[in-house]
Amino acid sequence: MTVRSGRPPLAWRVGLLLVAIVLGVLLVVGLVVNRVVSGGFQSVLAGQQQQRLDDAADNLADGLDRRAGQIRALNLVRRLATNLGGEVRVVAADGTILAAFGRPPAAEVASYASPIVSSGQTVAMLEADLPAQVGNRGFLPLFNLSLLIGGVVTACAIALASVYVANRLTDPLRDVADAARRLGDGELGARATGGGDRESADLAASFNAMADRLQRSEMLRQRAASDIAHDLATPATVLESQLQAMVDGVVPAGRDNLEAARSAAAALGSVVSELNDLASAEAAPFHARPLAVDLADAIRQAELALDGLSRERGVRLRLSIAPLTRVRSDPGHLSRVLRNVIANAIGHSPAGGEVSIEAEAVAPDGGPALAPPHDVAIRITDLGPGIPPAEVPHIFERFYRADTARGVDPSTGRRHGTGIGLTIARELLAANGGRIAVERTGPGGTTFRIDLPGAGDVP
Repeated sequence: MTVRSGRPPLAWRVGLLLVAIVLGVLLVVGLVVNRVVSGGFQSVLAGQQQQRLDDAADNLADGLDRRAGQIRALNLVRRLATNLGGEVRVVAADGTILAAFGRPPAAEVASYASPIVSSGQTVAMLEADLPAQVGNRGFLPLFNLSLLIGGVVTACAIALASVYVANRLTDPLRDVADAARRLGDGELGARATGGGDRESADLAASFNAMADRLQRSEMLRQRAASDIAHDLATPATVLESQLQAMVDGVVPAGRDNLEAARSAAAALGSVVSELNDLASAEAAPFHARPLAVDLADAIRQAELALDGLSRERGVRLRLSIAPLTRVRSDPGHLSRVLRNVIANAIGHSPAGGEVSIEAEAVAPDGGPALAPPHDVAIRITDLGPGIPPAEVPHIFERFYRADTARGVDPSTGRRHGTGIGLTIARELLAANGGRIAVERTGPGGTTFRIDLPGAGDVP
C-alpha cells in the first residue's frame, strides 16, 4: 500500500523556493540600480541645466550696456525660460529684478544661479527656478520599463532552470522511493540505480546494501522454515510412532523403547528451546547476572550434556584447560554458549574425529597474560571441511547454514541444526561482555575463539 502526502512534490517546492530567492534578489538589485541610475541621471540633468544657464549668462554680459544688446538679451532670457519650462530672472547686484520671464514650476523646484560678468566684475545674476524632475518623462521611465522587462525574462529563465535543477536533485530520491515501494510490496530484487553525483550514489548504495541484507535474510528464513519444520517433524514422528506402538502392544514399554521416546522428545524440545531463545533475544537483549565461574567445571558439564551426541557421531572430545581458570559470566549463559559451540563442532566433525577444547588466560590485547587483569580465551576446534572465506562473515547470522559440505550432515544429507545456535551464542556472550569469532578455518578444520573477562579474585 502506498501512502501519498498531500504536500506538493519536493521538486516543485525546491523550484518555487529557488524562484522566490531569485525574484527577491532581482527586486533588491532592481531597486538599487533604479536609485543609482535615477540619482546619476538627475545629476547629469542638473549639470546640463547649469551649463545652459552659464552659457546664457556669458551671452547676456555683452548686451546689457547697449540698448540694442539689451533687447536681444531680454529675448534670450524669454527663450531660455520657455525652453527650460520654469521662471528665469535677471537680478542686479543690489537685488533689483531687472527682468523675469516664465512661471515657477508647480511641482518640486530646483534653483540655479549664474553670475553675469562684465569687464571682470559681476554686474548681475541670472537665476532660474526649474522643475526638479524634468528629465524623468523620458529616459527614466524607459529605463525602468527595460529593467522590468529584463527582470521578468530573467525570472522566467531562472524558474525553468530551477525546475530542471530541482528535478535533477530529486530524481535519485524518487528512484530510491520507488525501489522502497517495490521492496515493500514483496519485490525483493528491487534496487535503486542512483544518480551521477556522489551523494546520490551513496544513497543508492546504502539502500541497495539494506535490500541485499533483507533479501538474504528472507532467503535464509524461508530455507530455515523448511529445515526447522523437518527438524520438528522428525522427532515428533518418531515419538508418536514409539508411543503408538507401545499403546497398541506392538512393542513392550521397556527401558530401551522408553529411552528412544525420551530421546525424540528431547530433540523436539531442543529445537523449540532454540527458537524460544532466539525470539527472546530479538525481543530484548539477554539480561546477564555475572558471577565467578570455574571454567573447567563448566566445560566438563557441557561435555556430559553432549555425551550422547558425541557418542552418536563417533567424535571424541579432548580438553586442555589451565588450572584455576575462572571467568566472569552468567553461569546459565556460559553453559548454553559452550553447549551450542561444542555441539556445532561435533556436528561438523567426521565420524571418528576429534574436537579439542582449550582455554588459557590472555591479556586484553590478545597476547599472553603476564599479570591480572586478564581475559580468558576458549578455543574450540573441529576437524571438519572448514568454512569458505566468503561465508565466514555470515556464520553468526540467524538461520545461516552453509551450503557447502561443512553445512551438510553426511549421514542424512540434510543441513546441520537450526542455524541459530551460533547466533544465540553470540548474543549471550555480548550480554556478558564477551565475544566469539572464527579464528581459523580451512580444509583441516575450524577454530572458534570465545573471549570472556577473567574473574580474578571476584567471589
